[in-house]
Amino acid sequence: MKNFFALIIVVSFFSCKKAKSQISNDNKPKKEMTRKNKPGEINWDDKFFEPGKKAIMDCDFKIPSKELFEKKMNQIFKIDIKEHIGAKALWLDYYKGEPTEENIAASLVGMLSGRYINYADGMDPDDIIPDHMCKFNKMIFYNDIQATNWFKTNASYAIVDLIKDNGDIKNKDLLKFVFNKIDLANANELEELLFGTYARGKDYKYALRKDMLDKMIEYGAELSQLSTVANIVSNGSPESYEEDTEELYAYLMAHCYKAGQSGIIEYLYDTYPKMKEVFRKKDFYGIEDLKDFTDNFYIPKNKRFGLSSLGPDPYIDYGVINDPDGYTNLRDGKGTSAKVIKKIKEGEKFAIETNTGDWWSVVTEDGINGWIHSSRIKVIEGFSFEMNYRKN
Repeated sequence: MKNFFALIIVVSFFSCKKAKSQISNDNKPKKEMTRKNKPGEINWDDKFFEPGKKAIMDCDFKIPSKELFEKKMNQIFKIDIKEHIGAKALWLDYYKGEPTEENIAASLVGMLSGRYINYADGMDPDDIIPDHMCKFNKMIFYNDIQATNWFKTNASYAIVDLIKDNGDIKNKDLLKFVFNKIDLANANELEELLFGTYARGKDYKYALRKDMLDKMIEYGAELSQLSTVANIVSNGSPESYEEDTEELYAYLMAHCYKAGQSGIIEYLYDTYPKMKEVFRKKDFYGIEDLKDFTDNFYIPKNKRFGLSSLGPDPYIDYGVINDPDGYTNLRDGKGTSAKVIKKIKEGEKFAIETNTGDWWSVVTEDGINGWIHSSRIKVIEGFSFEMNYRKN
């Protein structure tokens, strides 16, 4: 039903909240507009959408051709008017007999915007502003610059709602406007933009707009909360999503890397090593850089001396122990009275942070910091983290 209501009102662009706030100072009594049809029943003879139709017919809006109308409905609202039940009703039932192409287009355009003025919520048809309807339709069908700029300045919510509700990705200008207008640092706002709601019988299910995510990455939109959205999906109810939630989680996390969030993927691999194999089974979702990072740059946490796989090497040297007992104590401070943190065995490598005085500060492969007496350290000549770990 969501797309059905999107179909029935392109012209009356106002949302209920905005429309009601705009007329709140008008003290005249409001006419109650209610639908008396049974659920699923369509009766276009009740004149329910007649005000919208009349408004668009009376303005200077040029009725689009049938071809343009079909194209825009599919592009913006994801509706095939030949297949959609609401469109069939409009085409077959609103006009009796054989409708002319102009009448078909006029009736559809005049009733397209149920998302923006919702009569069922009590909007008085007398408050419909034909000029605003004209502007909305000019923006939708002809990418009219003046109309678009008017909405950006005076009713930006209409553009935001349009993109949020329908996920249109064809209009680069409107997409960029919405990306800048919405607080994408808010995970809930980001989730609203990335997921569309689709009716499945009596239930609604969420489906990821993968093309929208691709556009957000392409246009450099704020995606710092993408991993949070992934966790929302992971912790959500599986039956609420069109796709498998684990698959959605993996897809979103993979695209965190594509969006420049390498640290998130490194953390994911550190805490959930099996995710590498999940990505491999999906051929890294076609993200070549992620495959390269996984195969050639990522180093397990227990083998990187506390470093990030992507960061520069800050250490002076690397070493192994030099002790006839076959092990050396790593302590939490200088001196033999300091507490022993762990025992470093022969052959274990460690990074050297400082190499002055009797006690040197070192970091073990698994990232533990401590102190070893310099007499127990043998520096590995020519050893480098880059050569010996990043390429292995």
